[in-house]
Amino acid sequence: MDRLLIIADDFTGALDTGVQFSHMGITTQVFLHKDMDWDNIGKNVQVLVVDTQSRHIEPPEAYKRVYHLCHEAGKRGVKFFYKKTDSTLRGNIGSEMAALMDACKIERLPFIPAYPKAGRTTKDGNQYVDGIPLHRTVFAGDPLNPIQASYIPGLIKGQTDKEIHVIKTSHISRELSMDEGKGIFVFDAMKEENLIQISHKLTRRQDIMGVAGCAGFAPYLPRIFNLKPEIKEIGIGDSLHRPILAVCGSVNQMSMSQVAYAERQGIKSQVISPHKLVHDDYLNSPDYETKVEKTVQALMDHGCFILKTATEKGDIIPLRGHGDGPGGGSTYRMITELIGSLVRDIMKRIDIETLIVFGGDTALGIVEKLHCTAIIPKTELLTGIPLSTLESTLFKGNLVTKAGGFGNESTLMDIIEQRINCRKEGI
Repeated sequence: MDRLLIIADDFTGALDTGVQFSHMGITTQVFLHKDMDWDNIGKNVQVLVVDTQSRHIEPPEAYKRVYHLCHEAGKRGVKFFYKKTDSTLRGNIGSEMAALMDACKIERLPFIPAYPKAGRTTKDGNQYVDGIPLHRTVFAGDPLNPIQASYIPGLIKGQTDKEIHVIKTSHISRELSMDEGKGIFVFDAMKEENLIQISHKLTRRQDIMGVAGCAGFAPYLPRIFNLKPEIKEIGIGDSLHRPILAVCGSVNQMSMSQVAYAERQGIKSQVISPHKLVHDDYLNSPDYETKVEKTVQALMDHGCFILKTATEKGDIIPLRGHGDGPGGGSTYRMITELIGSLVRDIMKRIDIETLIVFGGDTALGIVEKLHCTAIIPKTELLTGIPLSTLESTLFKGNLVTKAGGFGNESTLMDIIEQRINCRKEGI
């Protein structure tokens, strides 16, 4: 059986890409990089998704991590590779694509960064969000990975010496010109039709073993790599049972707007100040115990509650200079670990049925503290928002994850009240 390895640099990215396969009936399993155990992968698993946890580390270290993963995968018979990138180009995208190419001896790597269904488009090699150049959007002020340019070749060139080529939409309808050079080929795509055209062209080529792109192009990979997806219906029915605990660790303006909207609809919440979380011995403080007790009581009284780390981006930005990682990443990592501890201690006192988490690092911090034994993506509730099942000693239930910028103002309430449309068709 030919397997596909998906290399994601954060946890929400791993899940929102993996779910594109599982909802089509392709057996998919998600792993954290440090927990990857090649000897315990199920024989029927066709798609392996690994979160390398490399978005906030230095580019050379990200290169090494991806290189070693891909090299080992190749030795173990994995035939196809997808370097999943962030749709707003955050992280070490250049160094990680180079690592895949070097480890698997790929001379030409197609890169499709567009996600039209989520408003991410590519034109003349530039990335746009809802029609606005990327560097002029809220992602320009990302606390850990601020984006200062929209031109994709320029962003990639800062991390690799691979040649960069731009394939414009006018060229997609003709035969691909990838034979004219080597390196990374950035494809324009303004609408879903362009992704379909690209997938048809790549499917015709016999030399494609690796592709890069965001979750938006993932549904077309089964055709390119001949994974034979099944058409199957998946609905969640009434499976999003209460109590529902929502945790927002994202400081993206969209996520904060979604939380504020839910609060206006009557959902109770409390703020966990990041400034308190970084204090020594906070886990043993009276304030920490109060936070746990208040959350448990609110879940018992109302069946739904929100924990949030900020009410506005300024609540966390002063912490950027703290820590020794890029953008103060070590401090942010400590915050997400402590949030994970808080959720763990809440779950020790009340059985949570559904956990909703905004922000990849926050989701990772929680999953690690819960010592999960299995993460299985199931279906996509809304664009870019997957439903998975998570199993651990403390929690066996639904996990809904969302990257910070996805959705609209009502998204959190749509999930809570199940105003959602599960995907029902294969590609």
